[in-house]
Amino acid sequence: MDVVYGKRSDISSWMVLVRLVRDEFPGLETEEALSDHEKTVLKFMDKMQAICVKENDEIKGVLLFSRTRNMICFLAVAPGSRRNHIASALMEKTLSELDRYRDITVSTFREEDPKGKAPRALYTKFGFVEEELTEEFGYPNQVFILPRIFRPMRRIKQQISREECEKVLSEQKRGVLSMIGDGGYPYGIPMDHFFCKEDGKLYFHCAKEGHKLDAVSECDKVSYCCMDEGYRKEGEWALNIRSVVVFGHMKLVTDPEKTKWICTNLVRKFTDDEAYLQHELKHALPRVQCLELIVEHMTGKLVNES
Repeated sequence: MDVVYGKRSDISSWMVLVRLVRDEFPGLETEEALSDHEKTVLKFMDKMQAICVKENDEIKGVLLFSRTRNMICFLAVAPGSRRNHIASALMEKTLSELDRYRDITVSTFREEDPKGKAPRALYTKFGFVEEELTEEFGYPNQVFILPRIFRPMRRIKQQISREECEKVLSEQKRGVLSMIGDGGYPYGIPMDHFFCKEDGKLYFHCAKEGHKLDAVSECDKVSYCCMDEGYRKEGEWALNIRSVVVFGHMKLVTDPEKTKWICTNLVRKFTDDEAYLQHELKHALPRVQCLELIVEHMTGKLVNES
């Protein structure tokens, strides 16, 4: 399932879904309110703060979020597509976009409200906790907060942008994956990786059994560190190196077609030898377990070795 940014060309399909669920959202009762909501969605689309899940060009789930306010503003899934993990996929993408140095907020229905059962369970699953009772459009709601968990970088002048971090991950082939291993000891191991800009995830491959799989089955929280080859300024001996640290949750890939796609992209990071690729897909693919790292937080810095 792919989560993508909503575009202005999606607005008709987006609003079809909104109309399907309008009765579940106070403030969308009238045509005027729906028209105002459509204008709001378009503004969010222009800021790349509107994401959706599509099936055959039909939108099945939508989410609006605000980077400035660090909050989830609107989340809805088509009635016929619920229980298909669409809401979780939208949440995972959103949490990778928002600032984990600050609390993340969302407003939803109160505990006694029958409409609150599913959204409250979703937010609780992702670590949100109950906060103050409020009202929106005259309807009783409750704020949920996801407390910040990542520290701000101490030497802020060395920090590089998200775009530079992604460039390092895209261009480099290797890094170190760190997990909680046997006996609670940290377990770090060098790995090849493929970073997909479209979904913002890191992909790996390994054997179908071993320490890595045992570790992520016990605790799916991992970190991954990658650095570039560095460069020297003229007349200097010290390297200037960009490094990236990613935190997130590791999942096993079970879809055979996605496994093939991951392995194809991994091989193509190293060689354009098509005969070698086809040989590996035919003979090695059945023995491979692929992993996907859902990024929750990413930082990077530029350091001079001197």
